[in-house]
Amino acid sequence: MEFTETAWKGFRNLKPRRQCWRSGLNAVVGPNGSGKTNLLESLAVLCGWGAFAGGRLSSLIQWNSCAGGPAGGPLESDALITGRAEGERSVEVQASITRASRVWFRVDGERATYSGLRFLLPSLVFLPRDIDLLDGSPSVRRLFLDRICTLISPLYARRLAEYRQIVRQRAALLRQPRPNHAALAATALPLVRFGGWIRATRQKVIDLLGKELLAEDLLQVSQVSQEHGLLSHALSIALVRREPGSVSPDPEEAAGEAGAARQLSVALQASLERERYARMPLVGPHRDDLLFSCMGRPAALSLSRGQKRRAVVATILAAGHVIRSQMRVSPILLLDDVAAELDAEGRRLMGRAFAATGWQVFLTGTENPFADTAGTIILLKNGIIENEIKI
Repeated sequence: MEFTETAWKGFRNLKPRRQCWRSGLNAVVGPNGSGKTNLLESLAVLCGWGAFAGGRLSSLIQWNSCAGGPAGGPLESDALITGRAEGERSVEVQASITRASRVWFRVDGERATYSGLRFLLPSLVFLPRDIDLLDGSPSVRRLFLDRICTLISPLYARRLAEYRQIVRQRAALLRQPRPNHAALAATALPLVRFGGWIRATRQKVIDLLGKELLAEDLLQVSQVSQEHGLLSHALSIALVRREPGSVSPDPEEAAGEAGAARQLSVALQASLERERYARMPLVGPHRDDLLFSCMGRPAALSLSRGQKRRAVVATILAAGHVIRSQMRVSPILLLDDVAAELDAEGRRLMGRAFAATGWQVFLTGTENPFADTAGTIILLKNGIIENEIKI
């Protein structure tokens, strides 16, 4: 899929405009504070991801905006974003955001949901915090994994929300001076049920990512890595359970949803006393982590900072191929400053790798992040698109 045009009014610092987009690489270039990330965020909203960094929807609206509607009417001071996308299907989408942090989506004139949009317009969003995928906090890696799982498994977002609610309930019980043992036991069954399903889904995605990172016939990932040096060595990925006394489960016993649930049940029973002492849940997918390895060592320790950036680009490409193979739809990539700290050679290799996919890619930066690769440069300043250059 790819956007052919979008329009916005009353959205952050962006001046009202209708913008046509080209296929392939689109670099949004401008000084800091010009609105590059805001423009990327408007596309993310249309793709069903909502506000960046978990922000309130009301923060997306210009303070002096009035997107439409009569004075005092329901649309007064709203932000309005519309778009059209073509590719495997033709889609017209509209998002109306209110100061009450509510959003209404319409697809081809019919009401739609976040999950419905993510299915129609699959996209991958990478923000500056995601650049530290290899050596950042476990929450960064879990978020990366959860985004992919959400796209390829329609139930994942709902199951994850239900699981988090159970974890909050268990945490509240453990914080009580005298924990209610019956109530704690009651949270164990749904925690194991939903947690086992989540872990099985995550493991499936990790297996697919691992194959994409090592596949010999994928020019965009492995051959670019081997022939052109995007990666100097093969990169592997594994799921790590960050639980008290946890050991690597037997692959056969932990295979599938039932096996993951059994492993989680055993760990939950073994860690009950530790949880009571710590007064917080210590077992479950909310503590999972991803381990990236290179040459048999953690990539965070064996790679330089520049090599880590290239490894992140390779992982983005692998994730895109997983989405393409599972959903049968080409993803849209929304990358905010992903070229930071890449040298000229790294940017050249990144641009060639993205161009080889044939996907539509949006990437922001203070200068052209694609080096000598053909694409479109959109010059942005003070929320206004001043020029568009085809190179």
